[in-house]
Amino acid sequence: VGIIHKKPAAGGISAVSGTGSIYTFYGPDEPKFKNLTTNFLVRDLPKVMPALGLANEPIPLWWTTDFILASPEGTPAEEEKWIVGEFNCSCVGISRCLAAYCKDDTPTASVNDISKEDMEEAMKYGNLMGEKAKGILDKAKA
Repeated sequence: VGIIHKKPAAGGISAVSGTGSIYTFYGPDEPKFKNLTTNFLVRDLPKVMPALGLANEPIPLWWTTDFILASPEGTPAEEEKWIVGEFNCSCVGISRCLAAYCKDDTPTASVNDISKEDMEEAMKYGNLMGEKAKGILDKAKA
């Protein structure tokens, strides 16, 4: 589990990549998001696939969920309410690799533009997904 807090650029309303938004990365044990993480992983996640009519299917291997804070400003973290804005499992990127994203102002961006720290984090996710995928395939062969 990785948490990315995406804050729109000043005056902006969108936090998608390429808009100047600020990304802050947190681990799964971040106290600031404990209520969100615990409620979603323990209480809500087991209900997702059945709610989609896919009760006998596993959750996707690599996916994201966008959450929107629904509580008024000033609500204590342990009382915050979050709602799902979207699930994405068809076009998921690794945000730590955004420096390699070619766009108008960075037409020659490449993997060499990713910082050492971000590359190490991206590799952790990539290696983990490879291990999980191999486990799924090995289990299917058995």
